[in-house]
Amino acid sequence: MKWRKKKDEGRQRESLAASGGLRGLVPTPTTLRPLTKAQETFRGLLAKVESLRESIDGEEEELDATLSFYAAEIVPRLTRHAALQKELVRALAPYANKTFFPRKQERLELRELIQEFLNEIAKTENGLTDSDLREIYGTVHGVDYAERERQTLATVKEALIKMFAEVGIEADLSELESATSEADFMAKSEELSARVRRMKQAEMEAAHCGETGHHSTDNEQLRAAEEFRKRSIATIYKQLARDLHPDLERDRERQKQKIELMQELTVAFRENDLHTLLRLEMQWIEKEGGDVERLTEEKLDVYNEFLTRQVEGLEQRLRDLIFRPRYRSILIWENRLAKTMDGPKKKRELDDRISSVERSIHLLEAATTADGVRAAVGPFLREAEYPQV
Repeated sequence: MKWRKKKDEGRQRESLAASGGLRGLVPTPTTLRPLTKAQETFRGLLAKVESLRESIDGEEEELDATLSFYAAEIVPRLTRHAALQKELVRALAPYANKTFFPRKQERLELRELIQEFLNEIAKTENGLTDSDLREIYGTVHGVDYAERERQTLATVKEALIKMFAEVGIEADLSELESATSEADFMAKSEELSARVRRMKQAEMEAAHCGETGHHSTDNEQLRAAEEFRKRSIATIYKQLARDLHPDLERDRERQKQKIELMQELTVAFRENDLHTLLRLEMQWIEKEGGDVERLTEEKLDVYNEFLTRQVEGLEQRLRDLIFRPRYRSILIWENRLAKTMDGPKKKRELDDRISSVERSIHLLEAATTADGVRAAVGPFLREAEYPQV
């Protein structure tokens, strides 16, 4: 799996840093020679990059563990719960009539309960696909399910158009026309929504740049800075590539070391990873007995600028981890704040609800009176009357 590969690469990076490369890279103050401002900044940025990488690796590991728990423990229970709810709805539907419940209030309560079950089934399965459940839906709601689908899809389209308008873009919903089902339509809608959210995020970042004096309209300046950054990283890469090229080394052991370093160097260059390039540079300087003080103030100023950007990018990546599409199923909102699902708690809740539905089905099989039906679904009627908050 890709995420496991990333974890392994992260651990290799930490191992190399711990072996001495990073210690040699970080300037150390002495009594006679305190650190300059640039060195202090450099020191802090390096530590921040390493800390953020560790945080990202740790957060990804936790999210992947929750996702694995969700797939192994939650999905089967959701499927079982939906299947039992279908069975219960089919068992309840014949009782929602004047013959069995003459009192209008009792019929209304039973209809609302069936509606609630159908809504939960549709949410779990992204729509109602069973024809008999669609028919029951029409009976208890007083509206054909196909009509309800059209109304829902129209509402979703309106919401998407509004989202696009907020970022100043004309909505193009043509890809929704190819949806073959309500579930497919909702999935495509979510993709469009995610796209708009990214646009809004970019707009917010641009506004922030404006507030801090970095104007998004200065395209020429931004392009120049990017080109300068690429040239500087390329310079470090070329310099190290000459020193580390294994074909120029006759000693077999040193050649093996250079092959490993060259591989990491190439990956770091491809990913524009200044932090790793610097660490490799200092590792080689130390190994060769060179002067680690060759990092001049001018060099440090350039490196600090790039490391600052790398820190900002890693911070953004850490904030956005939970919103990756792969984690959508374990993302919940609480008081407008995003958080991950508490897997064990959700498992217990589903087990309780599955047991309750099973009990109700069992009691309904033996029910012959209105009182028997009420007793069978009593717990669910109380839930509807006193919903959880």
